[in-house]
Amino acid sequence: MRILYHHRTRSRDGQRVHIEGLVGALRRAGHDIEIVEPRPRVEAPAAARGAAPPSSGPASSAPVKGDGGPPRASLLRELAELAYNVPERWQLLRAARRFRPDAIYSRHALFASSALAAARALRLPLLIEVNAPLALERSRHGGLRLESYARRLETRVLNGADRVIVVTRAMAQLMEQQGVAAERLEVHWNGLEPEALARPLDGAAQRRARGWSDALVLGFVGFVRDWNRLERVFPFLRNEPRARLVVVGEGPDRARLERLAGEAGVAAQLEFLGTLPRAQVLDVVAAFDVALLPEVTEYASPLKLLDYFAAGRAALLPDRANLREVIRDGENGVLFDPRDDADFGRKLAALVADPAARARLGAAGRATLAERGLTWDANAARVVAEFEAARARRAGAGR
Repeated sequence: MRILYHHRTRSRDGQRVHIEGLVGALRRAGHDIEIVEPRPRVEAPAAARGAAPPSSGPASSAPVKGDGGPPRASLLRELAELAYNVPERWQLLRAARRFRPDAIYSRHALFASSALAAARALRLPLLIEVNAPLALERSRHGGLRLESYARRLETRVLNGADRVIVVTRAMAQLMEQQGVAAERLEVHWNGLEPEALARPLDGAAQRRARGWSDALVLGFVGFVRDWNRLERVFPFLRNEPRARLVVVGEGPDRARLERLAGEAGVAAQLEFLGTLPRAQVLDVVAAFDVALLPEVTEYASPLKLLDYFAAGRAALLPDRANLREVIRDGENGVLFDPRDDADFGRKLAALVADPAARARLGAAGRATLAERGLTWDANAARVVAEFEAARARRAGAGR
């Protein structure tokens, strides 16, 4: 199958991992993929710049408080996102004339309608992937001046697709509440590359190399935001001098966390490794004693959880509906009450005190990846099946 893949993402965080994971899996399955994406940023005088997507792509699945900026700047950003549909539609149509696709796959961005317009002009099946309820997310966390219009446009665009791929059932429910037709929604949890399960990992070697041999390593992977609530770990660190919190990643909350760690007297026990090449992440995760997810949005499909599973690490997570879609408390992970910091501390202490339970949980988590088909290759097969079903429906309807 020849698939035109469209996105507006310029960031290099988990969004890029998702794009490269699914595109790579589709290509491994023998499908031809042409990507339509924003051009690399080129600095130019402001007067010479035309409509362009946001500098870091659409709002990510990690909300940022105050990201919208002053009201005027926020409004100008939203108008630019809307205006970008015009050149983007022509970009898609030009690519289609050259590539002659059988279908279009679009990664949803707020105010984006170009993929739907192009699919209708070309009479091609369209799948739209939604990684976050973007109108809700930005209005809640980043400021949204054109909120009513953004919601109406988002709903209309998603209802115009042959199928809407969402990453959790919890997100599907939010989309339904917004007005997206239930029959258009399909849940595909995020996935991992197949080699993540095939490559042997040596956590002991990592511990020796990083000076962690005698430490109790509590680990977190991801872009660091204040809503991750990593400070929940600090009381435990204060009571357990040999413990350290290792963060694989960077983000805007680092300075706040370092300040809070200093105030709590645990600054020496907080270690940021920064952003590592994707191939190294699992090696480091394999060195964790306990993998942490102190907080998560109620609709996310966290890539870090799949990394924890693949490395066979016991994970401590908030008891939220989206995580219960894959986590069975006490079997392949441990859930705590996200309203109760003391419960987080109790559950963490219990895991630390029981190495056998950690090993059992880690093995069960790793098995969950295969049981649930949580790989990009499995998702690619689901995407192709959706396209084939859409083509069959269109043929039956004479479209």
